[in-house]
Amino acid sequence: MPASAHHFDDLPVAVAVVNDDGLLRDVNQTLAGLRGREAAQLRGQQVGVLLSRASTLLYHSYIFPLLKMSGQVDEVSIQLQGDKGQRIDALLSARREVAHDMGVVRCVFMRLKERGRLEYQLLTAKRAADEAPGLLFQLRRMRGEPARFTYVTDALRRLFKVAPAQALEDADVVWRLIHPDDAPQLRETLDASARDLSPWRCECRAVIDQWPIWLELHATPSQEPDGAVVWNGYIADITERKDMELGLREKASAERANQAKSEFMAHMSHELRTPLNGILGFAQLLQLQDAGNLRADQRSKLGYIEAAGHSLLRLINEVLEISRIEAGHMAVEMAPLPLDEVIQSALLMAEPLAARRAVSLSWVGGRGAMVQADRHRLGQVLLNLLSNAIKYGPERGRVEVQVAQGAGEAVELHVQDQGPGLSPAQQAQLFQPFNRLGAEHGQVEGVGLGLVITRGLIELMGGQLHVRSRPGEGACFVVRLMPATVPMPDNGDPGLPLSPDHQEAQAAAGSGVRRRVLYVEDNPINALLMQSLFEGSTAFELQVLDSGAKALAALRDGAWPDALLLDMHLADTDGVSLLQAIRRLPTWAQQPVVAVSADAMPDEIRRALDAGFDDYWTKPLDVTRIQPALHRLLSARGASGGTMSV
Repeated sequence: MPASAHHFDDLPVAVAVVNDDGLLRDVNQTLAGLRGREAAQLRGQQVGVLLSRASTLLYHSYIFPLLKMSGQVDEVSIQLQGDKGQRIDALLSARREVAHDMGVVRCVFMRLKERGRLEYQLLTAKRAADEAPGLLFQLRRMRGEPARFTYVTDALRRLFKVAPAQALEDADVVWRLIHPDDAPQLRETLDASARDLSPWRCECRAVIDQWPIWLELHATPSQEPDGAVVWNGYIADITERKDMELGLREKASAERANQAKSEFMAHMSHELRTPLNGILGFAQLLQLQDAGNLRADQRSKLGYIEAAGHSLLRLINEVLEISRIEAGHMAVEMAPLPLDEVIQSALLMAEPLAARRAVSLSWVGGRGAMVQADRHRLGQVLLNLLSNAIKYGPERGRVEVQVAQGAGEAVELHVQDQGPGLSPAQQAQLFQPFNRLGAEHGQVEGVGLGLVITRGLIELMGGQLHVRSRPGEGACFVVRLMPATVPMPDNGDPGLPLSPDHQEAQAAAGSGVRRRVLYVEDNPINALLMQSLFEGSTAFELQVLDSGAKALAALRDGAWPDALLLDMHLADTDGVSLLQAIRRLPTWAQQPVVAVSADAMPDEIRRALDAGFDDYWTKPLDVTRIQPALHRLLSARGASGGTMSV
């Protein structure tokens, strides 16, 4: 016998030492006697020789993996295999140790007598019930008597702050904690369950230490021979679930509100842009076509009309941008970007405004920085900050732009003005929509949306916007951006959909070829504006139809214009549906078709372009850009002048 055996041979419990391969390194005589063999005969055999088949599987699939993970198991119910094949119930406690890179499991088996086994099972059941997350209970009610608890688990203390003995003596110590508004429902559902012997289901609130919680009650009733109804069930705290459900409902409500807001803003934008198209368009036409017939004061008043129209359009665009940012519908295209290019472009665009106020613009330092940003949106941000610095600073003042290294790896873009500065109270209100901090009483135009949009755009790009200012010392707006190390390829500025190209327009006009354009528009003012624009044109001949049905009929009858302009909201159809019908005509499978609409929402523009439109022109249109844009579109398609057969 090995030296280790005598250490546990005289113990009244069965002991075994098992290696990680499941081989018995040693057993004591008590364990060998249960198996009806000598200890020496068991050494070197698999541990399964001691266990029943089920317990062998349990050892390899559960006990040993648990030992490898935690190092110890206590009182696991297991079956030993006796000398005559009988099953011997036992409790296994084991510990695994590792020495010299070898794992060894030391096992102790304690036999269970029948009474001990039952007591253990009852103890285990009670422990499981007491440790369950909810309260398990049994409730009994005789007809005409109040219900009383005959069993409750210790979870009653956690849930209701009541001792089980108190509830067993008087059930009202629990029911009195139910919220007064929910107590009637609890009684009604209990009465209905007793009457029909249907499951008792109820959600109600309880007030524990003056703090409300939500409870869920489930119980199954049965009727006893003496007529009493007994419910076995549980009560669980569902406050967290209720809070989550409330959060989801609030989120859904907020999403519906955002959707309604977006739809309203889109509708408002469309309804305002439509008349603005006439106001701005005719103002531009009068200045272009009849400038020689107007007195100086009339030209000045036309300028006022156009300036007022552009101010209203700017306000519409700003409100839409804020709406899209708040709703999470504003998209940015992030890419590595040379910051120098954005600064140079913004300074160039801000120069006319600076010249009117004799303000000097200077770039005082910092070159060569690369940032991760959206080129267009970052340019919009910087131009807005420069415009504010020029407008709110003094005439003949100075505005400085500087690039600096920020905290960590951030790149900081500073815009410093010489304005009146901001107090701490003003800085706290700086980014509130429509709050101009008293500037509304001055001469500077604006509605207080520019900085709100600016901060929203910067945050969409993963950056931050801060202000440093003291009264009388001007303000420094700091844009913090993430750096980029890969230069962005210069693909050139794609420009606006209606960018002018006067040389191309003049060349086309001098060629003697008049191209046919069909405009489908049911708004008389917009139709008249387009007709007025094309009057006297030597490059284009325009026809206007006021419905989709008339346009399809004309095309089917052989009227083949070179280009189509389709309003997106016609009385008898929408632009996408009309385009699909037109594209089914063989000759119009590839001809250029442009969407013309007062709907400026990005989703609508994307939907139209995805549907197959070649371009999307947003009302109010810049009348100076329409004919050059048509020339460019037709040239890109290789279209040649044709004839319209009627």
